[in-house]
Amino acid sequence: MSPRKRPLDDLDRRLLDLLQADADQTLRRLGNEVGLSPSAVQRRITGYKSAGLLRTVAVIDPEHAPALAQALVMLTLVEESHEHHQRIADRLRARPEVQQCYTLSGRWDYAVLVTAASIRHLRDLCDVLFKRDKNIRRYDTMFLLDTVKAGTALPSELLLP
Repeated sequence: MSPRKRPLDDLDRRLLDLLQADADQTLRRLGNEVGLSPSAVQRRITGYKSAGLLRTVAVIDPEHAPALAQALVMLTLVEESHEHHQRIADRLRARPEVQQCYTLSGRWDYAVLVTAASIRHLRDLCDVLFKRDKNIRRYDTMFLLDTVKAGTALPSELLLP
């Protein structure tokens, strides 16, 4: 059970949406948007953080890294034991170039978003991460060309009450 003592209400959902859009807004501005005092907003934010519902991170705009190269790598394993999945998951979590990693149902076992300084670096990285692993049956690398939409915001209506 989470440490949150009360269910989320409509004010919480509106506040969480605002925070996901821009966590640097002042407490006064957030309060004006949702109809709360700055101190009430601060109490709610503190509660979200202590409950593990919210964490604050800095997001670097990729426009400031013009040489950035990204690829989506789909891979499937030879053996699908818990040990093999754990080993590859631990290895991917440890690499800062791995931006996102998901286990999948269907034909592929994993989708991995990899970022590097150049296409050559991406190719070399994929060789290290995937080609040399005897338990990876197949991997396909698709280089990303343009970002249509990127984000991490979750619709607040999907959160548990």
